[in-house]
Amino acid sequence: MKKLKKFKLPVVAIIIIILFPLLASAQEDDSLIIPVYSGSDIRYDDQIGFEEFSFIINETTVQNTEGVLRRIFCRAPEGRSPLEIIKNYENAIKEDGGSILFISRKPKEIVIDGEKFSDIFRKNRKSRGLSTYAFTHTDFPNTMTEYLAGKLSTPDKDVYIIVAAGPGAWAASEDKRTFYELITLEAEPMEMGMITSADIGKGLSTMGRIAIYNIFFDTGKSEVKAESADALKAIAEYLNANITQKVIIVGHTDNTGDFDMNISLSKDRADAVIKKLLSDYAVSGEQLKPYGVGPVSPVASNSTEKGRALNRRVEVVER
Repeated sequence: MKKLKKFKLPVVAIIIIILFPLLASAQEDDSLIIPVYSGSDIRYDDQIGFEEFSFIINETTVQNTEGVLRRIFCRAPEGRSPLEIIKNYENAIKEDGGSILFISRKPKEIVIDGEKFSDIFRKNRKSRGLSTYAFTHTDFPNTMTEYLAGKLSTPDKDVYIIVAAGPGAWAASEDKRTFYELITLEAEPMEMGMITSADIGKGLSTMGRIAIYNIFFDTGKSEVKAESADALKAIAEYLNANITQKVIIVGHTDNTGDFDMNISLSKDRADAVIKKLLSDYAVSGEQLKPYGVGPVSPVASNSTEKGRALNRRVEVVER
């Protein structure tokens, strides 16, 4: 296996070296965020730049997100199946702390708002003419058998990763080989400012959770401060409009201080948020469950104040 190169996102890069044992840069290219599968032949590398990108996050939903878009079309090493390619990326994303938004083993059957999966997938793709290589590239959405959409997050970027795999075109005599397209979209992360009930709904439907940074507590205390009212109102509006939705209110802390104290404090803060939602906003208690994880689920390094601020949060998690 070729030596892995440095990646564009330092936080992601360090972990990828450990967790992507079957992935390696196929070219001397330091701009690759996620390496291609080891031994792959890169046929096309479309470095599209900043663009809005539409990608499928479940069988009925297309998410439109702006960011720096890159599409890499590859022929996998001989003997590798489409499922093997997808599973490798799936496992690596999960172990890296990322989330799998959607996996499908029958993507060609998906139709959303009258638009076929293949037509959605082709958006932003460059035309390649009629060469043998281009024939498989152009025909690829029609032969696709596996699809994955995932997300990795750092304090600086959200990286959406879309991987689609399947056999090549029969007309190009490449139907015995596996091809895949690796798509990355670098987007700015959700700001730590005020959220709306719509943001909460989107977070739960796409990620299964959403971080709330505008619920405030004094250091070491669990009493919810008055300036948290707007965030509590947004949570309540969403839950009261979706009365069958059950959620876990999860308290998170940074790693400052005693570990056991932080675990207890995070649970007390989750309890306090729920009490406010029940008493002040008429949310049903059947929709809410508290949990506290202290510092054990950071989203950033605790070595900086910015990182600690990102780790101090309340999350609304789908259950």
